[in-house]
Amino acid sequence: MKCKIGISSACFYPMDTIESLGECVRAGFSDAEIFINTDSEMSGAYYRRLKNFIGKNGLRITSIHPFTSGYENVLFFAGYERRIEDAIGYYRKYFRFASSLGAKFVVFHGNNMKNVFCGFEKYAEIFTRINDAAHEYGVELIHENTTWCIARDAEGVRGLRAACPEMKFVFDAKQACRGGYDPYAVLEAMGDHVVHVHINDWADGSCRPPCMGALDTGRILDRLGEVNYAGDMVVEVYRENFTDASQLAEAAGMLRIMMESKG
Repeated sequence: MKCKIGISSACFYPMDTIESLGECVRAGFSDAEIFINTDSEMSGAYYRRLKNFIGKNGLRITSIHPFTSGYENVLFFAGYERRIEDAIGYYRKYFRFASSLGAKFVVFHGNNMKNVFCGFEKYAEIFTRINDAAHEYGVELIHENTTWCIARDAEGVRGLRAACPEMKFVFDAKQACRGGYDPYAVLEAMGDHVVHVHINDWADGSCRPPCMGALDTGRILDRLGEVNYAGDMVVEVYRENFTDASQLAEAAGMLRIMMESKG
């Protein structure tokens, strides 16, 4: 199995985004997902500094993660049409930003299931409208199985796929584990529509670096191999889950060896 192993700048939050990418580079990573932490990082002087840093260090940006992910339930799924239109207009900033850096994907969390669910058909309609805007910039909106959102479990993923057959997914094992859901079942439900992976591990109620917890990483890799997964493996953990960046580099090395053993 041959996949590029990258890292998310979110691993070092709340460090400044450019400084976080510096940590990624120093740890030996050349592929990265950028977690944008505020609006001003996508334009002006900061954007120019960011783009210069990326070019100078030869980074390949795989994906963009919006800082507004936690508000998507209010922006898109609260039933207020004018707000939906305005929010799609705002998300064009992410799509334009992603395109300018060569990123293929923008990550989406979606509706918070503590709120009223609009139903799969309406949800699919709204998601498609947002994704149509993403396509104008040559990028794809991909739905993550976030703990508190509609894709949190296998049932939710299957419902989304049935209502929106073109929807693509980002798989994150820790998100399933945080909510007490079966990560293997979630990945199974995504099928060949998984196009991006946040790779990590889980043990004793806490996220861990890849290959350093109790999850069966081999089983995850086998399943991805069955659907001919050709995307990236992006290490994404929380800052309290590791001691320093060298531990993440070590985890990536273990993961690389495991993938090579699978051919």
